[in-house]
Amino acid sequence: MLIGAGPLVWEPSFGKQKAALPAGLRRTGMRSPSWREAVALNPRSRIVECESSDGEVLIAVMPEELDHVIKALESA
Repeated sequence: MLIGAGPLVWEPSFGKQKAALPAGLRRTGMRSPSWREAVALNPRSRIVECESSDGEVLIAVMPEELDHVIKALESA
């Protein structure tokens, strides 16, 4: 997650395009990936569930980066 003067930006680890996250994003929960999600993600990851005016946003995060992402969401 990139934190700067503008909106929060999610930068995937495998070279995909960066995505600006919606304004007013707030965390509503956290969970392990479902079996279906784990096929496409690292099964060790955690899913941070968020809400925004645009609707639900799910962010897959590795455990070692979880604190950084949660702090960024709380300060946004």
